[in-house]
Amino acid sequence: MKLQVGTDSLEKVFQEFEYNVHLSSQQAEHEIYSIPTEIGEGTCQRIYLKKGLEINWFDARFRDLFALDIDVQYPHLEISYSLEGSGNWELSGGSRNYDLKSGTSSLLFVRDEKVHAELSPHERMLQMEIRMDIRHLNMHLPELDSFLEKSFFCTQVADAPQISLIVEQMKQCPYSGALRRLYLEGKAYELLAFHLDHAGAKREQSKSQLTAEDIRCLYEARQFLSHTWRQPPSLVELARLCGLNDYKLKLGFKELFGTTVFGYVRSLRMNEARKILEEGKVNVSEAASMVGYHNFSHFSALFRKTIGYNPSEVRRASFHSSQTSNT
Repeated sequence: MKLQVGTDSLEKVFQEFEYNVHLSSQQAEHEIYSIPTEIGEGTCQRIYLKKGLEINWFDARFRDLFALDIDVQYPHLEISYSLEGSGNWELSGGSRNYDLKSGTSSLLFVRDEKVHAELSPHERMLQMEIRMDIRHLNMHLPELDSFLEKSFFCTQVADAPQISLIVEQMKQCPYSGALRRLYLEGKAYELLAFHLDHAGAKREQSKSQLTAEDIRCLYEARQFLSHTWRQPPSLVELARLCGLNDYKLKLGFKELFGTTVFGYVRSLRMNEARKILEEGKVNVSEAASMVGYHNFSHFSALFRKTIGYNPSEVRRASFHSSQTSNT
C-alpha cells in the first residue's frame, strides 16, 4: 500500500492520515491511533509535550510493503530510534538511501523536501520518534544552527548503548501528568545533545589519528563482539583478531563508538537480560546466569547502571502484565 501526504505542521500528518488511521483513544496528554485491519494491525501513540514538540510510538505489523511519500513544507527536526523491524527511506529522487533497523537512531532535518519511506511487511515495526517544529521552539545552538541552514540533513548512530538507555528510560517513564511531560522533554533534549555531539565528532574525524584501515578494523572488532558477547575474547585476543594492537583498539573503540570495549559488551548483555526478563519465564538470578553473570549483586548493580532501573522491576512488570492479560 502507498500513501501520499503533504504537511505544513506536526498536526497535519495525522489530519492527512484520518482516512487510514482511526483515533481510538484520546486523553489530555496523548492520542492513540489504530491501523485499519486491511493495512495491518497496530497502533501509534502520540504524546504531546508542548507546542512544536511531541513523541510518537509506533507499534505495528503491515500485511504488505507499506510505502509513504511525505511532502514536508515546514522546518521539521526529528530523532527516531528503531527497536524492531526494518525498512528504508530517502529524499524523493535522492541518491542516498537510509536504513531503518533495530538499534539505529537517526537525527533528521527536512524543510521543503519530499521524503519517500518503505516499511517491510510481516514483521513487527516498533519505533520511537521525537518530532519537532523548529518554528515553535526557542533553540539557539551553534551545533544545530549549521545544520538548519540546509534544506536536509541526516546523521545516523547504530548500536549506541547511551541511546538505547535513554529510549528505555522514556519507555519506562515512572511519572504522569506534568511531571511526565517534563521528564520526557528532558530525555528528548538529552537525545538531541547526544546526536549533535556525535555529528560534531564525525566532522572532526579528519583530525583523528585513526586511519581508514583502523576504522575498518574497529568496526570488525565491534561486529565480532556482537556475536561473542557471552564469552568475549580478551583485549589482546580481540586486537589480534581484528589486526590492531591493544592500545589502538582501546583508544580507537572509545573514540569511534563512544564507549569502551567492555562497556559495549556489558550493554549487549544487559539488553539481552532485559529481553529475557520481559518474557517473564525466568527469575532475575536465572537471567543473570544466562547472560554470563553469577554474582547476583554485581549483575543487579550493572543492570541498574546500564538500563536505568532494577532488574526486579522488569520482572514484576512482566508478571503483572501476564496476570492482567489472563484475567
